[in-house]
Amino acid sequence: MWKLLIVVILHVHWALSDLYPGRPLYIKSYPGIPNIQSDLYEVYQEPYVYNVNIIGAVAVLQGEGESSVKGEITFTQRQPPVGPVLVRGNITGLKPGKHGFHIYQSGDLRHGCEKLGNHFNPFLLQHGDRRDPLRHVGDLGNIEAKDDGSVEVEFVDSLLSLVGGGRSVVGRALVIAENEDDLGRGGTAESVSTGNSGKPIACAVIAYT
Repeated sequence: MWKLLIVVILHVHWALSDLYPGRPLYIKSYPGIPNIQSDLYEVYQEPYVYNVNIIGAVAVLQGEGESSVKGEITFTQRQPPVGPVLVRGNITGLKPGKHGFHIYQSGDLRHGCEKLGNHFNPFLLQHGDRRDPLRHVGDLGNIEAKDDGSVEVEFVDSLLSLVGGGRSVVGRALVIAENEDDLGRGGTAESVSTGNSGKPIACAVIAYT
């Protein structure tokens, strides 16, 4: 099977090389699960739809219902579409402790934070930690609020993207959960789906800046 895949990738490369001579080909792979799922591959060749060095997006969080949570999270991607994304910002109004931090499939906030579908999961994997090699694209782990309810967010994620393709998070919803995410280690069906992190308490659409 892998030999056939290599042949297909090479044919794509040769075809695009005729159209765009001198343009590099990028192949990004994700490991499969034995007896469950094969390896996953993404293939890019310049020029991209966004042929720039840096792309930015922002999510302005607002609390759900009577929640006083608010904040602003920025997303910055260098060398798109293959470069990692820097996620940073500040949030206030949280209950002290850990809260699940996720990106959901839908960005339609007409009904608030409650009807956004599931975690963004284009590769149909189980829920996990942000540092896990196999996880939902939308799994960003936990954020931990201090005693005053504030939290400063800053991390780099190599699975997120801000441009077209299967991993783009622009137009989707960033969500803060009521409880701590168990990162898929809870041993239940809910754990490997949502992390048992409870209902959303704040959300925002991720939009280009």
